[in-house]
Amino acid sequence: MDHFTVSTIADGLYRIVDVLGNHCYLVLGTQRALLVDSCGGVGNLRTCVEELTSLPVTVALTHGHDDHLSGAYWFDEAYLSPLDGGARCWELVENHSGRIFEQIIEEGIVTAETPFALRDGTRPRELAVHDGDVFDLGERTVRAFALPGHTAGSTAYLVEDCGALLSGDAVTPIMCLFFDESLTIQDWLEQTLARMAEIPFTHFYTGHHDHAFPKDVLPTFANAGTYALTDRGMQWQHARLTEFQGIIHLCPCDTFDADSVDFRAVIDHWHELPPRKRRKRTHA
Repeated sequence: MDHFTVSTIADGLYRIVDVLGNHCYLVLGTQRALLVDSCGGVGNLRTCVEELTSLPVTVALTHGHDDHLSGAYWFDEAYLSPLDGGARCWELVENHSGRIFEQIIEEGIVTAETPFALRDGTRPRELAVHDGDVFDLGERTVRAFALPGHTAGSTAYLVEDCGALLSGDAVTPIMCLFFDESLTIQDWLEQTLARMAEIPFTHFYTGHHDHAFPKDVLPTFANAGTYALTDRGMQWQHARLTEFQGIIHLCPCDTFDADSVDFRAVIDHWHELPPRKRRKRTHA
């Protein structure tokens, strides 16, 4: 399992993490396996999956970004919401993932000989997933839930027997709503968080964190979104794909550690910031 770290988070449910910290999840039934997301394309994900199971594998993607789609190039087909999919989605994946792969070669994280899905595989055939679709894996079902916000087609997958919601980037401690395809903060509050509150899960798992988030923390994310609606914020730029810019709102919490389960921030669409209010001077 070169280039991946694998851990078991429930019976027949594996977390797979690539060298850049991108997460995907393998769900095993008795007849089929479901791979939710596919990491960033670095390392041969198909070989990793085949070392974990001999079952036929279905690939289902949470949304249309390179750090979730790129590994799907090792497989023949993948499910994706039509609201995110299409030729432009895959073209952007190829552009972004290719640029990042070149960067991490220069940084010494991998070598030019490291397996890379977009170079060594082929673009998968895109299949449509819709809200309410059910994947029957044999004595285990996984249900799709539309959670628009991070992208218009963001989709979570509920492993119904164990209450695990595999949610991609639908709700994260650093909530990214700066993409062209992202909805507004208000839309995210109403269409993602409100919908998640209705889903019968116990914990949700994101595309970039090792720890599970219990359902009862959803109000803390709602509080962060509400705070961001009136906060001035600061200008922000993506470290690797510098064309991505936004306004970051660091929401009040007890930690400055962005990897903490308690950290909360929201990155909104780019806009001009209002001038800072000047403090009035007082004279003795």
